[in-house]
Amino acid sequence: MTLKTKYRTLLFVAIGSVPVVLLGISVAMSILYDKAFKMKNDGIPFHESYAYPVMLIAFVLALGMLAWLFSTSIHSLLSKITLLNKTIRELASNERIPDTLTIKSEDEIGQLSQSVNLLIERTTYRELELAQQQELQKELLQKLRHDIHTPLTAIRLQLFYLEDQLQGQPKLVESLHAQIQYITNLTNAFQLQSFDTGEQSYVMQEEVQLVPLLQMMIKKWQYLYRMQNITLHFQHDDLQATWLSNELWLQRLFDNVLQNTLKHAQASKLEVTIKDGQVVMCDDGIGFTTEDEHGGLGLKIIQDIAKTLNIEASLQSNKNGTTFYFTHQ
Repeated sequence: MTLKTKYRTLLFVAIGSVPVVLLGISVAMSILYDKAFKMKNDGIPFHESYAYPVMLIAFVLALGMLAWLFSTSIHSLLSKITLLNKTIRELASNERIPDTLTIKSEDEIGQLSQSVNLLIERTTYRELELAQQQELQKELLQKLRHDIHTPLTAIRLQLFYLEDQLQGQPKLVESLHAQIQYITNLTNAFQLQSFDTGEQSYVMQEEVQLVPLLQMMIKKWQYLYRMQNITLHFQHDDLQATWLSNELWLQRLFDNVLQNTLKHAQASKLEVTIKDGQVVMCDDGIGFTTEDEHGGLGLKIIQDIAKTLNIEASLQSNKNGTTFYFTHQ
């Protein structure tokens, strides 16, 4: 029921209920007085008896009850609007992304809540994607700086020992120091812009909890999948499943599978499963071959990242769907 219909009905009920309640109380009190109390009061008419003010009090109580019922409905609407306002303000702030709203009705407020939930999911996806890219860039940049600074330090040390032999060429020594410092400054100001494949060799190994990682990734992709009417399922047989790998690159690996399924599989669902330490990602789409333009490129990226992480990646694909298997070696 729409809000317009709901509150129009409420208005008609309010208008109609007041005279009905008043008439009902009046008739009930009159009949009750005539049958039970009139003879005891020597035939005093109802409007002159003590029952009349009792009826008026009943009128006031009934009207108060009706007003309370109608105000409760208005208060419920205002509470929903207040919650929406609070959620949107939290979403607009830089503090945290609010939780999705619980949809309790299909009226305009419920539809607005669904729209706010989509906005929250989309913002969550973008925030997680941005954080992942920034962490990946930061890690690779730190490794690259280290590998550049190490030979620069050695060159500085060698130049220090050569200064005695180059005493007659102070400008040459000064120029060499300046060039070394220039390279150092360049590495400090260097920013990685993009990474198209997983062929980088700077990967730090760490223990990665698979369940929280995949839960976070499914939460990140939930919005885009819902927009394409694709259902995401996740199940596991071991909450403590762990790989010795790199969390950022695992995210990139699974992101490519999720992205390929979203864009090219034409699937209605994707099931992600952790069983016996193996990650399985299965969709019910149209399948693909490695000769496909998009499928081949996506598979190449997945294989490159898996190779970098020392993960065995295999797939089965036919007209009934595609299944990826990832096993840590």
